[in-house]
Amino acid sequence: MISLRHVALFVPDLRAAEAYYQPLFEMQLIGREAQLDDGLWFTLPFDKSWEDAEAAGITLGMLALRQGAFVLALVKGEVPSGQVYAIGLSLSEAEIAGVRARLPPEGAVLKASAGNLAFRDPYGITWQLSLPGNEFRTAGDLGQRWIDL
Repeated sequence: MISLRHVALFVPDLRAAEAYYQPLFEMQLIGREAQLDDGLWFTLPFDKSWEDAEAAGITLGMLALRQGAFVLALVKGEVPSGQVYAIGLSLSEAEIAGVRARLPPEGAVLKASAGNLAFRDPYGITWQLSLPGNEFRTAGDLGQRWIDL
């Protein structure tokens, strides 16, 4: 059985993306990293801030946020071809309502009901939140629209 462990997204502004996703999904910061001159990645100590890294001349290039077992990794960079179009998460009704309440007013809500929320984030990714047990189905299957061959 396959289960999703993490998703990594390219974002143009790492600090802004952290400020967007962390409160929206109530995620815990599990690390900010920089790739140093030797090519290896090093984690910023938890007692150090963005300002501390900048003052030391360190450019952070990746960070990771956790909510339960799910990790959202954010990587500074331009969106390459093949970018993720949509991410579907299974959340409780209360969690879905919480995300909806925390969405910025300018957030692009595409669909909303008690057990479903679909919105587009500032990075062009559609997030589809639904109750556990709502398995993925195609739009044609849901609407009973089948190609007649």
